[in-house]
Amino acid sequence: MHATRLFSEWFNPLLSHLDGRVQKHRVNPRILVSTSQRFVFYRIPKAGHSTVGNTLLRYDPSITDEQREAVQASGDKIGVYRHPREIGLRRSREAWRNYFLFTFVRNPFQRTLSAYLDKIMRDRPPAAKNLGASPAQDGSTPSFFDFLERLENEALYRGPHWAPQVSLLPRDRGRLDFTGHLEHIDRDLPALVQRLFGDGSLVEIHNWDPHRTGSASKLAEYYDGAAVDRVRSLYREDFDAFGYSLDPSD
Repeated sequence: MHATRLFSEWFNPLLSHLDGRVQKHRVNPRILVSTSQRFVFYRIPKAGHSTVGNTLLRYDPSITDEQREAVQASGDKIGVYRHPREIGLRRSREAWRNYFLFTFVRNPFQRTLSAYLDKIMRDRPPAAKNLGASPAQDGSTPSFFDFLERLENEALYRGPHWAPQVSLLPRDRGRLDFTGHLEHIDRDLPALVQRLFGDGSLVEIHNWDPHRTGSASKLAEYYDGAAVDRVRSLYREDFDAFGYSLDPSD
């Protein structure tokens, strides 16, 4: 491990206060910081982070139209925002103490299936390599059953796209000022934008999700009793932390 990376993970509070079960250098690029608007967005993969980020870029008053056009043309999900290691220790300490910290989360049943459909069924390296197992000799794609089995066999924290959401956030989740839910994005995202940028800021949500899988409509196709039990066990912390039902039909 590089000394500078280790130093950041020990002393940068935006990193040192992370849960830590997912390697912190892999979480760092998923944390967006705005020093002008004084917020920190803990992006959770497969929980609408692209739509949230794109909407923030659209309505952030510190971003020029030229910058927005450049970001949209490039397909960039990050835009002008920065990561904890980029802003340094002094600004990270200020951000941890005084900025508005937030995230968006998702029902674990839907998020887990979405990760499988996007990263495994679509064979999207390097994410699929994080399962820690070689492809089948016949070149076939692992089934959803195989995917869950590999998560149970030490791959759960290797891939941010399927790691429990609590493992990508600060250990003390009480430090978060706002936790939105993807299932209520039509309500929660306008409330967030209003909090960040002022009354009347949000005109419409700007969806930007080229990897959408439609997992919410495919639950019955993939979830039998065994799969339900396995996801309940793997993601019990997420169910408890964010108030999601253990019944996938709810």
